[in-house]
Amino acid sequence: MVWQWIRFILGTGFLAFGVFFIVSSVVGNFKFKFALNRMHSAALGDTLGLLGIVLGMCFYHGVNVTTVKLLLIVALVWITSPVASHLLMLMEFTSGRLSRESHEETSDEEGLEHYSVDMNRGAMRPEKEEDEK
Repeated sequence: MVWQWIRFILGTGFLAFGVFFIVSSVVGNFKFKFALNRMHSAALGDTLGLLGIVLGMCFYHGVNVTTVKLLLIVALVWITSPVASHLLMLMEFTSGRLSRESHEETSDEEGLEHYSVDMNRGAMRPEKEEDEK
């Protein structure tokens, strides 16, 4: 009887942890204005939110084949989600859609540097002001 209560409390705690990260990811996607900040928020919501929810379900079901399948799903998402987020961020930098004007309109401009991508060298460097050239 005591073990069932412990499993229930741990399962509920992990479910609450996962739902918290999913909800904060959704709020972050609406609150952040800069595309890379939104991407970071979405990637964290995916990985940590799914982990919490799946661990909560594992505690509810106990150790069986379903638990192994759920953990394999988490492993698959942990491999694919960061790679997809990284590629989307790289596309933002290299496509030219991340311009100085769009960044200034959509950011809070506190301590943010503007970067350009040197396609020949594959490195980012701070952009120089028009007046300094």
